[in-house]
Amino acid sequence: MKKPMQDCSGEEITQKWLYHLGVPVEDIPELAATGAMTVPVMMPYVTAFFMPRQAGDRPDVVPEGAVNFAFIGQFAESRERDCIFTTEYSVRTPMEAVYTLLDVERGVPEVFNSTYDIRMLLSATGRLRDGKEIDIPGPAFVRNLLMNKLNKTQIGALLREFGIVGDD
Repeated sequence: MKKPMQDCSGEEITQKWLYHLGVPVEDIPELAATGAMTVPVMMPYVTAFFMPRQAGDRPDVVPEGAVNFAFIGQFAESRERDCIFTTEYSVRTPMEAVYTLLDVERGVPEVFNSTYDIRMLLSATGRLRDGKEIDIPGPAFVRNLLMNKLNKTQIGALLREFGIVGDD
């Protein structure tokens, strides 16, 4: 399509995703016309999640002085460190509201801080590579030299544990 997505008909959108799914090009027009019904809709406010913001842009889950109401969901400011646009955030804000308003002595579950956790980064890297080990190009002695340097180190153990490199 040589036009913006918002200007496309449902059939044109269907043609586009059939193409990306790898459907043979010659079959796409007929399948798009008869095999599926696509109704174009817009989500004009979805970009609100990604707009710059600062403290005070969203109300606290339980505003100061509130005794019988709270704000929950993606557009309430939680005291916990968290990122909006997650299911967890949508669950944590109601928990925070209930625990605060009913004076329940229970903490909202911690957010798993995976940002700088090398194990999470290596796990993600392994998945992105479809579980395939890194193939170090060049002569075998170069790979052996690198792997010998990593042997018996925590880095080498982690790379092996997460399938980034083999046990050669």
